[in-house]
Amino acid sequence: MENRSGAKKGKKIRINVFRTRMTLILAVVTFAFFYIFLRLFYVQIVKGEEYKKNGEEQYKSKYTVLAKRGRIISNDGEILAFDGEDYGIALDPTLVKDENIDKLMDLFKKNIPDLDTDKLKSEIVSKKKSNSRYLKVDYRLGYNERKVIEDELDADKPLSSGVFFKPLFSRNYIKNEAFQEMVGFINSDRKGVYGIEKFYDKELTGTDGVVEGMKNPGNFLTVDAIKNKKSISVQNGNNIILTIDSILQNTMDDELKRTFETYNAVSTMGILMEVETGKILAMSSYPKASNNAEVKNRPITDMFEPGSIFKPITVAMGLQSNVITPNSTIYSAGKIKVHDRTINDHDPTTLGNKTLEELMAHSGNVGMVVIGSRLETKDFYNYLSSVGLGKKTGIDTYAEMSPKLLSLKDLTAVKKANVSFGQGIAMTQIQMIAAINTVINNGKLMKPYLVDRLEDDKGNIVKQNAPVVIRKVFDDDVSRYSRKYMEAVITKGTGRQAQIKGYRIGGKTGTAQKPGSKGYDERKYFSSFVAFFPVDNPKYIILISINEPRVGGIHYGADVALPSVRNVMEKLIRYKGINPQGDIEESRKEKPVEQKPMKDLKKLLNEFNNNKMPDLTGLSLREIISIYPQIKFPKYKITGNGSVVEQYPSAGTKLDKNSEVRIILK
Repeated sequence: MENRSGAKKGKKIRINVFRTRMTLILAVVTFAFFYIFLRLFYVQIVKGEEYKKNGEEQYKSKYTVLAKRGRIISNDGEILAFDGEDYGIALDPTLVKDENIDKLMDLFKKNIPDLDTDKLKSEIVSKKKSNSRYLKVDYRLGYNERKVIEDELDADKPLSSGVFFKPLFSRNYIKNEAFQEMVGFINSDRKGVYGIEKFYDKELTGTDGVVEGMKNPGNFLTVDAIKNKKSISVQNGNNIILTIDSILQNTMDDELKRTFETYNAVSTMGILMEVETGKILAMSSYPKASNNAEVKNRPITDMFEPGSIFKPITVAMGLQSNVITPNSTIYSAGKIKVHDRTINDHDPTTLGNKTLEELMAHSGNVGMVVIGSRLETKDFYNYLSSVGLGKKTGIDTYAEMSPKLLSLKDLTAVKKANVSFGQGIAMTQIQMIAAINTVINNGKLMKPYLVDRLEDDKGNIVKQNAPVVIRKVFDDDVSRYSRKYMEAVITKGTGRQAQIKGYRIGGKTGTAQKPGSKGYDERKYFSSFVAFFPVDNPKYIILISINEPRVGGIHYGADVALPSVRNVMEKLIRYKGINPQGDIEESRKEKPVEQKPMKDLKKLLNEFNNNKMPDLTGLSLREIISIYPQIKFPKYKITGNGSVVEQYPSAGTKLDKNSEVRIILK
């Protein structure tokens, strides 16, 4: 009995232990279940977005689409600066499979013989170990090289894993010598440093685009496709259309070079401007810079004493202030004393009683001193400021300089006498032409400008610049009389060699001694000539200045600067078809343009890519630049304006990287 009772008791104990264990197990399982549930809730709901983002970041890629810098184009359509496009290779070593590295290196070596593939392989292995996702291949590809490599990678998809192509831009300058100081240049960060490139850097730069994507071993999938996210579209920089005409710019540049070389000058500079608008049609200087550090836009930076080309301003001041009238005569004995200073006329033609017209025609110094002395010093000073001296003109390019205007206190009787005939006061050439233009343009001081408009890359006008009248300084009648006196310079005075048959031209010669450490140096001169036409209704004004002509003692503005001014005017008249009234002839405007059939640019590009010289006859410079592979065939030269009339080598010739290509436009 006892045994049976003990057995029952033992069995009961075992059952209780089992139940206890099961209860514990069930409690542990339940707890574990709730823990997992809570953990999943925390991971997926509470921290879900955070973890998802962190996970995506491991495979997300932001592909930057670089914006092209805008083009700089002359008013007649010649491209002066543009972005050439080639390509770089970027690798994601974490996506390059170990078994594909040698095969990928073989592909690169075959298509890029100059690439150090052993070094690249070592870098890939090292980057893979450090789990680094970016490796830049140190080589720039042309379009054709990229296309061949891309096609081979497409044919072997696993090999393309981790290989990406990125467009790279290089700034190219056409006709850089004639335009170098005006267009300027950019630095290695693609930021404008000088000239138009600097002044309009923001407008030229554009905005890079961004495409978000997911990298995987097979493809590059956009996040747009996966998650319906938006990317940032690339916005290329705006194109700059200058007021400068390339034909007139080259004409000016050629004349400045010729004069520079003929007279062994220190430098030469010139400006051609529209009288009524302030548009600059040509502006250049010589000598040219051999590197970017030496680039200098002399017409807006170099300061000089103008000499006799300043005299029309003195006469206009006198007329406006009524200290002289159109009927005034002024006596000269050949010299005049102002305190301890004696000022002389340069020759006997100005002796005796002279009308204002005669004084201007023969460039009398004494007469100008007399006019200046009649003006109140404060009025004289205010006129200097009113015609723009002592401050920048505001021309829309970088690096404009301006000397300070002497103070009213410093404008002594001697100083005022000197300034009256253009000595003792310094200015830049752009300030001088703006001041003279005020005299002949019915007294209106115009703001000069170089950029006509800004266009987006589709040709839509973003901004149109317009003429700006800063202030009116002189009455219309004062301007009319001043133009009459300046015409006398050409018809019977020091500027007779500037006459062009059938055209009424006004002008003024100027020859100023250069100041030195011991006063004015009789061996060094700044020689200038300014001219405008037509006299009744001026349309164009041109100023050319020669810094220290040093050949044969020839230094007068009428001898060294005037011939270049006349040559530029004659070219302007022929090129624009300008009649004696200053208008472009209607027959020239309405001349029909021969319509030529459009060439298939894509076909021509394919011929280049197949190492074959296409037929470029009839293409414009803009079309040539759009298809010519500069990286592939770097030895090329493009000359002239208009459309292609001649090319070397001839169409169909095989090309290689050593081929010399010459394209002539007319």
